[in-house]
Amino acid sequence: MATTPPRGTESKQRGAGSRLLLLGGILFAIGLLIVLLVDGGTPEGIGIAFMSLAVVPTLAGLALTLSALVSRRSRQGKPWA
Repeated sequence: MATTPPRGTESKQRGAGSRLLLLGGILFAIGLLIVLLVDGGTPEGIGIAFMSLAVVPTLAGLALTLSALVSRRSRQGKPWA
């Protein structure tokens, strides 16, 4: 039988996950604004680079948030199926 994580871990994961999701959203919004406001060329490529860099913190934030949800459900002892 596996042990459940301590209570503080879930809130820390959820907090860090939400900050990473916010960072990813901000990077994507900056990139989208650059792409929409500039006519082609190098600045448009910079906007696309910002949008692609937003993937990393967004996926990390999503993983931490899902991990916090799984931890909470595990601690409550509810069945999965």
